[in-house]
Amino acid sequence: MNTVVMGARLIRTSGGCARNSAKRANGSKPCEAWVIDSAEREYRMRLHWKWMLACLSVLVLVLASAHLYLDHVIRDFWVHHLEQRLLREVRFARVHISEVANTDEGLVPLVDEVGVRLGVRATLLNGQGRVLADSETDPSDLSALENHADHPEISAALQQGRGSSLRYSKAQDIEILYVATTVPEIGDGDFVLRLALPLRDMGHIEQLIARAIWMTSILGLCLALLLAYATSRYISRPILDAIWFVKNIASGRLKHPTLRIGSTRELRDLGTALDDMRRQVQAKIGQITLEKSRLEAVLPSITEAILVTDQRGRILMGNQTFEKLFGVSDAIEGRMPIELVRHRDVQDAIEQTLSTGQVAFLDLTRSDGRERHFDVQIAPILQDDHIAGSVTIFYDITELRRLERIRKDFVANVSHELRTPLTTIKGCAATLADGALDNREASQRFVQMINTHADRLHNLVEDILDLSRIESGALPLEIDVYPVQEIVNSVVGQIRPLAKEKNLAIEINTKENVQVQCDRKLIEQALLNLLDNAVKYTPEGGKIWIQTRDFKRVKNVDEDRRNRHGENATQTRKRRIALEVKDTGIGVPLSDMDRIFERFYRVDKGRSRAMGGTGLGLSIVRHIMDAHGERVYVESEQGKGSTFGLTLPRK
Repeated sequence: MNTVVMGARLIRTSGGCARNSAKRANGSKPCEAWVIDSAEREYRMRLHWKWMLACLSVLVLVLASAHLYLDHVIRDFWVHHLEQRLLREVRFARVHISEVANTDEGLVPLVDEVGVRLGVRATLLNGQGRVLADSETDPSDLSALENHADHPEISAALQQGRGSSLRYSKAQDIEILYVATTVPEIGDGDFVLRLALPLRDMGHIEQLIARAIWMTSILGLCLALLLAYATSRYISRPILDAIWFVKNIASGRLKHPTLRIGSTRELRDLGTALDDMRRQVQAKIGQITLEKSRLEAVLPSITEAILVTDQRGRILMGNQTFEKLFGVSDAIEGRMPIELVRHRDVQDAIEQTLSTGQVAFLDLTRSDGRERHFDVQIAPILQDDHIAGSVTIFYDITELRRLERIRKDFVANVSHELRTPLTTIKGCAATLADGALDNREASQRFVQMINTHADRLHNLVEDILDLSRIESGALPLEIDVYPVQEIVNSVVGQIRPLAKEKNLAIEINTKENVQVQCDRKLIEQALLNLLDNAVKYTPEGGKIWIQTRDFKRVKNVDEDRRNRHGENATQTRKRRIALEVKDTGIGVPLSDMDRIFERFYRVDKGRSRAMGGTGLGLSIVRHIMDAHGERVYVESEQGKGSTFGLTLPRK
């Protein structure tokens, strides 16, 4: 049996039927019938009724249009016929009236005679629109009639010799046809004769026509319903088979037998085409599924934000980086890019790419708590030489911009820092060469200045080299376990002579038996830089503390570091301590807190140079801590002092 099983809705069975029992007895094949379940029966009934309703709607529309058209045509024909009749009669009346005397008394009975003979209302008016005689108005009441000069038929007759008009009369509740013509034969001046015919028979004629149309319509409707029912039963089976077949395809059930519907060539061709479509859809879905799987595997690993749109500019998809960058929480499919990106330039660039097919580039600056810079590239998606959409990639160049700014600032600052001591050394050398060597006191002063600025150059070069080695990673870390007390004592021993010169007290409050994991040499250098700054910026008689405390007591906890290493807050507090340098110095203004760790940045530039600072000390500290995967923080109140701290892993 070469048929199709449509998902348990249409079932082909072989079995007994009374009318085929004789055929089976003669050895013929058993009858085959469609067993139709309730869902299919309901669907077929809906199809039948829809088909008949469609035919009925078309028929009603045609009949209604025909009724309106015929009513309009017949009415126009009837009015035109009456108008021509009145025109003939008014010409006859005009000739008859011209034969009487040219007086008002002679015209009144003549107008009455015309009205009675023709069966219409006859009215005679002068050129000013005043009624002179009327077949339905007593002569004594003529003066009470309104002036007719503004009536359309009167105006037309006075201007063109004749005129007509069809108007509705409220007084008589009926339409009246008016025809008027001039009567120049009566006497001096213009005279108009008007005939009026009420259209009382028009309604009766229209009713007869409407009755005939409706009788014809009802008969045609009955015949059309019978034809529609018979036709729907004939074509419903192949349509239902095709519908269930397509529904299976739409629901993803693509693996089922071949569809065969009907016996006509057209229906067979339809079945073949639908089956070919099923195979093509199945192949396309497999290809799309494979490509989607590849795309879903690749997109999450791409760090750049990616946005894909269709040819209309509406969003098809965006990767997780895009959603995180622009704070997207709702579905983005079908929305316009400007709704999410909030930058008109990006929207315009996407529209330009979709219009021209050219790759577009633009710079984007976004501020969401901090300023970020992006290099945006929009490229068209081509399919069969047509633009099917666009893909937009947001390259985050914030770090590149920052490094570029740092490089420029570094070059400018290094040039400035080198120029000052070199200028001083050159000036002193020139002075000595000009004869200052002969003056012992002056020569010693100039030599001392040369030595001081040479030391400054040496310190600057050393700091630059240290910073370069640490930042580039060329300086390998030698991590080991060291007692904090030893590190502190070693550094304090180096800085204490400078502190004594300014009468500064140094107090050590470190916990005993506390050990940390670090590169001792680099941490000592970082701690020495912090103590050196504390000595420089603390007034004479001040005090400096070196202390350790649990990391959980530090206010500015480094959340970023915990996120990078996958640690929770409890683990971080247990494993780290803070090594702090606290002073009673001048403090750091709040506006400078975020920049004091930048290269060559000085809060008080003049004072820093006077004290021999290079402007790189805190920057070196920060890079040392970055190399350890730790951080340096600062807490300060201007005029009261500062606290600089280093976080270190505790053993």
